[in-house]
This record gives sequence, structure tokens and C-alpha cells, in this order.
Amino acid sequence: MTGLALEGGGSRGSYQVGVVKAYIEAGYRFDGIVGTSIGAINAAVFAQGDIQKAEEMWRGITTEQLFDADIAKLIEIGESKWDMHYFSDVKDSLRKIVEQHGVDTSKIKTLLSEHISEERVRKSGVDYGLVTVSVNERKPYELFLDDIQDGLLLPFIEASACFPGFKSVVIGDNSYIDGSLYNNCPINMLIRKGYSEIIAVRTKALGVYRRYTVPKGVTVKVIVPKHDLGKILIFSPEKSEENISSGYADGLKALRGSMDAKKS
Repeated sequence: MTGLALEGGGSRGSYQVGVVKAYIEAGYRFDGIVGTSIGAINAAVFAQGDIQKAEEMWRGITTEQLFDADIAKLIEIGESKWDMHYFSDVKDSLRKIVEQHGVDTSKIKTLLSEHISEERVRKSGVDYGLVTVSVNERKPYELFLDDIQDGLLLPFIEASACFPGFKSVVIGDNSYIDGSLYNNCPINMLIRKGYSEIIAVRTKALGVYRRYTVPKGVTVKVIVPKHDLGKILIFSPEKSEENISSGYADGLKALRGSMDAKKS
């Protein structure tokens, strides 16, 4: 079985689209796809078989589409070089975040509902999985579809991508946050499931990267970007296009390396 593991990394997730496109065009079919944070979102779209839809989604995303205008401005300032004279510009936004117990993510939730169908993911036959962390229990969860109750897939995807500082996602009696705080690239989930070939696509983003042991007979190919993929919370069609192209090139390079290795 062939599996795909996708690391979290916000806007850097556009890079994964290019890598996966190269593999799909080469005839790969992924039996299992797991991810954390933006990797969990991409994984769900890929599980639906929507590589073209993934490209279209990424080429249209802007920071302003995901956050309220004042929060988008705050993010833009925060991702640039900080200076105290900016404080007067953002103090109202900071107060709003504190009052709301985190950044409002309703626009992100809308985006997920527009591009991901729980029914299609479940009917795809793909072994889909994600990582999130329960705040109440102080406990990580690495979940596959069978572990997630019907009707709760989108909330758990949102939870996996609940970046620190965002409002936590409430599911049942628990609040959940970003899975990157436990395992930002869940290769281990596929190893435990018995996958013999695993392709992992990293973004070089901050987060916990857990070590794993590769059993005999299992191959793990980790694709790491060589180019700067940009700021994690700054989304722009131009940068997405650049990252998709970079990912596609790196995907082709990884495929050629795999073919050369088999020949030798």
C-alpha cells in the first residue's frame, strides 16, 4: 500500500499541491493520505480526487478571504518585522482577539465546507487521517476516518488546523487545537497501519516533528522544499502559484530519483 503524509504549514501547503500533482500524473494512487493542520485540509481534498480543485482553491486564496480585515492587517504586521510603533495600529485588533478568546475562524470554516465533502471523503476508499490535540484532556489524537463519528469530519479537520491563537474548535464536551503541537507530519500513522511505501511532503514550518522507526520492507521518501515557501499566515495567489510550480518540480525530481534507485 502507498501512503501520503502531509505536514502542516499554513500558506506553505500550496507546495504540496505541486508535489502531489507530479505523483498523480506519474500514475501514483495513494491508498492512505494523512496530514496535520493545512496538511489535513489538503489531504481531504486529495482524498476526494480533486487535484485540479486543489489547484484552483490555492490560486484563489488571500489572507483577506480567511480573516476579518483588522485581523488580516494584524497578521500582515506580525509576519513582518515587528516594531513598537505598530502597536497603536493593532491594539484594537488585539483587544478583539482577547475578548473573543482567539482569532475568529468562521471564514476558514466556510472555505472548508465549500471544498470538502465528508460524504465524498468517506466514499473515496482512501484511508484518511489527521492529528489534533484536545485542550480539556491535554491529549493528542491521531484519527482515521473510522475513529471519527459521521457528521464530524469537517469539525475535526478544522480542529487539526486550529493554529495557536485561533479560537479553539469545540466538538462535544472538548475543545481542540492544531495538531502541529503534537505531530506536524504524521508519517508514523501510516507506518503503524502497515503501509509499505510512504511519501511525505514537508513545508519546513514550526511544529513538533516526531521521530519514527522505519520497519524492514518499508520505504519512506521525504520531500523537503529547497526554496522559501513564504510566511505561514500570508496567503496570496502569486505565492501559491510559485509554490505549486516549485512543488511540481521537486515532485518530478523525487520521482526520477526513485526510478534511478530501482534501476540500480
